Amino acid sequence: MLSRVADSLFWMARNVERADNNARLIAVKLISQLENANHQEELEDNWEELIQISGYQSQYSQQYEKITDRNVIEFLFFSSKNPNSVFTGITIARENAKAVREIIPQELWEMLNSFYLEIKECSESSWEIEKVNDYCELVKNRSLLFQGIVEATLQRGDAYLFMEMGKYIERAEKTSRILDVFFHKNLESYKNVEIVTYHHWWSVLQSVSGHEAYIKTYRPLINDQNVAEFLIFNPSFPRSMYFCIQKVKGAFEMIEDHHVEHYSKSLFEALEYLENDLTDYTIEEVIAHGPHSFLQSFQNRCNKIGQLIAKTYYLGEVTVT
Repeated sequence: MLSRVADSLFWMARNVERADNNARLIAVKLISQLENANHQEELEDNWEELIQISGYQSQYSQQYEKITDRNVIEFLFFSSKNPNSVFTGITIARENAKAVREIIPQELWEMLNSFYLEIKECSESSWEIEKVNDYCELVKNRSLLFQGIVEATLQRGDAYLFMEMGKYIERAEKTSRILDVFFHKNLESYKNVEIVTYHHWWSVLQSVSGHEAYIKTYRPLINDQNVAEFLIFNPSFPRSMYFCIQKVKGAFEMIEDHHVEHYSKSLFEALEYLENDLTDYTIEEVIAHGPHSFLQSFQNRCNKIGQLIAKTYYLGEVTVT
């Protein structure tokens, strides 16, 4: 496969996943804002969390003087100046799909093209904050449709595998960022600690569509250690860090036909090293040594793996956030 084709497929899948993640985070914050309307103290800084998760704090501060719900939504969803926004992600994904129309199913191109036009219309209109949840639902539904078309119609060859790597490396890194930011928040200072703590970790689970799966595993008890264990180590939840890295490694092994050559050795070792950490550590060890350092290390190694994928297969530059 030509490197330019692999590059387009990798980034097409990665940008759809990135847009989907942003939409989920915004939708959860809007719901949380409604449900916690009587706890204004908890709402004062919760929109800042989304900027921290995106990793684009400096870009945000260059465009906006303060953090408000409307500013954050505009930045993460509608802004063409933000390389991490929903609008930018779908625009890039559509351009990538256009470049490989002869490789992907016709249904996939038509769906992404329509998706782009819908998002463009939202971005160019004078959007109302009351309609943002509908926009988020649109993105989530189109993302699921995108994945469904891929699973139902795309041959399980190199094209599919490069899309798998792009999707799951993005998802793994975003899950770790969500956990990292939410672990940082000091909840003890709030008056209604129990209520705030519950909604805090409920928001984390909802952000990755993991609440129902979590409840089936841990029953109604929601606490930081169980949520962290579920999202880091669970081998069967599709958005856990361990599951995602397994999928990236599996796609890599299939591309290489289960052989490690000199050009792919560095990528194999990086994936092996990260997988071993997720296998060898326990949640008790992560908590004892500090979740921030563990999650930061994971994010750095995800960025490194993204760069190694680009280097190994001569893809375009992978942006580090």
